[in-house]
Amino acid sequence: MAVYASGWLFYDVMSLRLIAALEDLGVTKLMVGRRRHTFLMEESAHSVTAQICGEKIVFYHFGSMTEGTTTPGMGSDIDTLGCDDRVNIMLGWPDWKRGRHNLLMVKHETCSPQHYRLLEIRSDLPRPVSHPIDMFSVIGEDGMIYRNNKESEDLMRRFAAEINYPYYHAGPSHSLHEMYDIVHAYRCRKLPTECESWFTRPRPGKWPTPEMLQAARELGCFLVPDGHCDSEFSSLEWRVSPSLIERHLMFSMEIIHIQCYVTLKLLKKDIVNPHLNGNGKLTSFHCKTALLFAREQLLPDMWTADRLFDSVLYCLNLIRDWTINGHSPHYIMDDVNLFDGKLNSEQRTSLRSILDIIIYTHLAPLASVKADDLGERLLHNVYTVAIWNMTSRRAVHQHVVGFLSVYGNARRMFYLRIILGDTADKTPDEVCLYLHTLITEIPLHQIHRHRSEHALYKLDAENRDYIISYLKQHLASTAASICLQHGMQIGSRIWSWYSAAIDTDVVSTRLKLASMLYCKGDLQMTAKVMEDVEHRYDNAVEAMCGCGRIEALKTKPRESFAELMNEGDTDVASTNNVAYCVRFLRKEAYCAPPFLHYEMVRAVGDDIQHRHVTESIWMNWAVVDARPFLHYLQYLTFGDLGVRHRQIQAFQSLKDSIVDGVRQHQLFHPETAANLFAHCLEMEGRIEDALNIYISSQTDFPRNNAANWHILRLTSDL
Repeated sequence: MAVYASGWLFYDVMSLRLIAALEDLGVTKLMVGRRRHTFLMEESAHSVTAQICGEKIVFYHFGSMTEGTTTPGMGSDIDTLGCDDRVNIMLGWPDWKRGRHNLLMVKHETCSPQHYRLLEIRSDLPRPVSHPIDMFSVIGEDGMIYRNNKESEDLMRRFAAEINYPYYHAGPSHSLHEMYDIVHAYRCRKLPTECESWFTRPRPGKWPTPEMLQAARELGCFLVPDGHCDSEFSSLEWRVSPSLIERHLMFSMEIIHIQCYVTLKLLKKDIVNPHLNGNGKLTSFHCKTALLFAREQLLPDMWTADRLFDSVLYCLNLIRDWTINGHSPHYIMDDVNLFDGKLNSEQRTSLRSILDIIIYTHLAPLASVKADDLGERLLHNVYTVAIWNMTSRRAVHQHVVGFLSVYGNARRMFYLRIILGDTADKTPDEVCLYLHTLITEIPLHQIHRHRSEHALYKLDAENRDYIISYLKQHLASTAASICLQHGMQIGSRIWSWYSAAIDTDVVSTRLKLASMLYCKGDLQMTAKVMEDVEHRYDNAVEAMCGCGRIEALKTKPRESFAELMNEGDTDVASTNNVAYCVRFLRKEAYCAPPFLHYEMVRAVGDDIQHRHVTESIWMNWAVVDARPFLHYLQYLTFGDLGVRHRQIQAFQSLKDSIVDGVRQHQLFHPETAANLFAHCLEMEGRIEDALNIYISSQTDFPRNNAANWHILRLTSDL
């Protein structure tokens, strides 16, 4: 009896130590909430932007990044599903809609569980079409016309080839970046019959609750372009994916459930799959399925901090039992075998052998997990020995917070860049009309109609309001530019737009306001605004860029910034401590210092042909990092005011922003900053020094750099 008791005591103690190690890695309620908020906000921003740009697509994030079920060492990718809202998926004939592209889910005799064919249905009558409607509408072996599932693959392959980008493919995912899994799918408002038994089966743990089940039923499912691995007609099959239901369930989990799942995934990554040596693999979805079954089957008193070891072992035993039966069930859908295409009989035997070792050694292999130093952290907690090469909990948390903030802000600016890209071929008056129309008429009803998760409505509204505020900056500047060009008075409405946009970040709108005031000739007010900017732009403010020059998945912000964001707020992508780069569209030229006009026509010769796809929009604008632009504008303003000592101070600050190592980290447009400094050298009469700076800028950025124009300008005068 004593042995039995001591065994339980061992599990209790090790459970608490494992939790401490996982908390070191950011698997806490607060950090999970931060991950979820960041990726749900980005999901919403993506959808709202698509809506603004006239695309009938709603985007969703799934997987570990959005669930918060990851750690820095897992190297998790980002799973995105784009749902084409132009297509109406019919589960039966009553679902037909006039004027829509209708597709009827058909359980063909060749379809395995979880798979359907999509029969092409006429838009004017509820009848099958009589001939293919496009190249992806094909005739099946039964003479009926079905939707082929290769469209998204074909489009992505061609796009990758067109822009000379790598192409990545895994299952139904097709993308241009190895860290992004992008799936294009259709939404079905109703659930197929394969899901019905899930709603009625007995549940010892009383989970999911009746309320959760009712909400889940309203979420429907997706049809993703992924045929069964053994099907002769896989290109005609579409897999049913209840991803929204699964996300709904994962979001209901308490932190102890998340910690159990993360432990399973770390074991899978560092112990199980390396043992299989490439012969099949255990997936995160297998682990998630085991967690969902365990959550349903175990009573609440099993889900306590001192029983984490027990819950992990319960999940591992479930997976082991599945290897014996040769069948890994889907949590929601009947008759689906998740081992299909993943593990054959021999591979399941190998999987069972490693699971036996893990289970019968009471999770001892956890001490060998190298990801995030989990094994060392566990031993550290056991023996209380200092392991100095381990990253501290505080540092790990700051790393996660910094990553989320950079990612959230970079993506927000990326979507704003897309919206502003639609102004390229418009006149200044047309830009004003376009922006004013967006500001007054951004609709959300299409997105809201598509979403069943009412909690996301608030995020959509927040993103819409932020986009409106940011666009008012460009509307104000464009309208003011027209006024300055034609010598007209800048009206109160324009001032109100500047005011409404002033807090979209710490300084960029204020700098555009100061720039307009300088171009207007109001030097005293310009100096006053810049004094306010300088006061706000302290060392805690982090520069951000949405022009593609910041690697959102890799860039690390300064430690001081991450510390500031570590106060407990879930929204770590807040704009109240970031400084975006300052953007002037060509239509805002009269609100920008004349020297910046060169940046709007920076291409020389065939430079345009050598622009990266992410640069195609913004390189026709003048874009400059906030800090060097502040000091450049100070130099101009104090020079015109005759305050020489302040002008010299601004000159030195601009130089420091370029050459200082810490400040250089904050530059995403260094060639433009160098060009501004060189122009100041010109105004100081140091022409040779200016030319050397331009040449240095050209050396670092030989193409699409306005320095080329300045070199020609100066050398032609020599």
